[in-house]
Amino acid sequence: MDPHDVDVEDKADWSSRTETIFIRILHDHVKKGDLQTSTFTKKIWTTISDELFEQSQKRFNVGQLKSKFNRLCKKHREFSDLIAYTGFGWDLVSNTVTSSKAVWAEYIKRVPGVKSYRKKGFEHYQTLGEIFNTTTAYGHLCFSSNQVPLSSDEDRELEEDYLGHGVHVDIEDDDSIEPLS
Repeated sequence: MDPHDVDVEDKADWSSRTETIFIRILHDHVKKGDLQTSTFTKKIWTTISDELFEQSQKRFNVGQLKSKFNRLCKKHREFSDLIAYTGFGWDLVSNTVTSSKAVWAEYIKRVPGVKSYRKKGFEHYQTLGEIFNTTTAYGHLCFSSNQVPLSSDEDRELEEDYLGHGVHVDIEDDDSIEPLS
């Protein structure tokens, strides 16, 4: 019998350490290009299961891994929606969400599941963004929603540079984006 298909108790033990290892493994596979559309193949899930067991000494079946993947995706989407909502901000360094008490109270009435983010943010938000957001921009092409928009001339110059020369993105070092010659 394949240990990856073993019917293990549905409620898996996802300690903070195990979750961090799982996210790191997922991120590594995404960087290798293993994420096809929005999921991995069964072969890759089996590999992820083996890697997770090797690093955590805890065995999870493929169904449990997919379920955790989907829960992480849902949490990432919830947190993204929260910090995109008017009146909210997010401090990357301290991993805290900022807003007035009134804005929090209003938002929590509509979306009660986000209450836990008020004090502790969302620990793996950036890494999960690299996993779940296939259109994330970095470097020169990345603009925050609270930045002043580019002037027409700046926008035109950026577009000409991008379209005229292309952009090289070094995945290993997010800060190194350079025009191709």
